[in-house]
Parts: sequence; C-alpha cells; structure tokens
Amino acid sequence: MKIYIAILSLLLCTPLFAQKDWKLKKDKNNIKIYVKSSKSSSLKLFKAEMTVESSIDEVLNVILDGDKLKDWNYKALDSKLLSKTSDSDYLIWLAIDLPWPVRNRDVVIALKIRRIAQDVVKIDITAASERYAEQDDYLRITYFEGYWLLEQIGNTVKITHQMHGDPGGSIPNWFVNSTITKAPFYNFKALKERVEQ
Repeated sequence: MKIYIAILSLLLCTPLFAQKDWKLKKDKNNIKIYVKSSKSSSLKLFKAEMTVESSIDEVLNVILDGDKLKDWNYKALDSKLLSKTSDSDYLIWLAIDLPWPVRNRDVVIALKIRRIAQDVVKIDITAASERYAEQDDYLRITYFEGYWLLEQIGNTVKITHQMHGDPGGSIPNWFVNSTITKAPFYNFKALKERVEQ
C-alpha cells in the first residue's frame, strides 16, 4: 500500500498532472474543462475531467473501440481501428467534419495503455500520421499529443483527458482557442452516456 501511495504521489507531482496555470472554462453537468497556454505554441491545451459510475474496463472498452469512435466523438465522420499489435498498443483513424469552406481533417492516433497501479490506467496519445496513407478527402493533422487518465474510486471512475494539437491549414489560432471547450464537453457527455448504460 505504501509503495502504491508513493508511486501515485510521484506521478501526481509531475508536470503532466500539475494543476498550475489551468483556468476553468466550463463547469456543467459535472464536467469540468480547463485550458492553459502552451509554452511552445499559441494554441492552448485543454483538460477535461468528470466522474462516472462505471469501471475502468468499461471505460477502456469504449475509448479503445476505434470502429465506434465516430459514434460519440464531436463532428466525427468516420473512424476505424487500424491495428492492435498488443493489449497495450492501438492504432486508430478518425475523420473530422469541419464547416465549409475549411477542408475536413483526419488523424491517425497511436494509443499506448499503461497500468500505473491496480486502480489507475493511463493511455498516452500521440500522432502517427506516417503509419496510414493520407486520404484524398482530408487534410491530415500531424501534431497532437495528450492522454487519458482513468482512476477507479469505489464504484466510480474519475476520467481526465488532456490534449494539445494543431489542426493545420489556414484555421486561425484565435478561432481554435475560442472553440476549444466544445469538443471535449460533447465527447464527455457522450462517453458518460455509454459507460453508464
């Protein structure tokens, strides 16, 4: 137990989980969305948090189901699981609808699952554009990174999702920043509905 607490304390003290500089932008339906400035980009990061009545396995099953990602992700047009090379490595493709005249986007997402402790799972998210051929109908998003953090607390799971990315093309950064809470709020509401069914 002492080892578990020590490991968790160390992780929670690292910059990845640090609360410093985060500003609460939306707090609705028990979903909190924070934003903060990036040191390397004028595009902001977001972090979304909520607690659901479910289990880590149930939440994982929804997040890792690449073929159904399109059913609950904001503005998703299509999605598919490209490969699962192990129980901890997934590759997913997702297409995103953007308003005319902006070209629709797609992303190739590499997911790496790590069990940090018995009741804590982290999913690292990175871009893997080179691992799937570019599609004529979409402009490929080549930079994004983030994570999912799932913490079992009794019969509930605290879900934290943090992302930073660049949609590319000619979309102004101020517009991206002004709409940054829309997608995570929509996605969290939809995720909650699925895992609490």
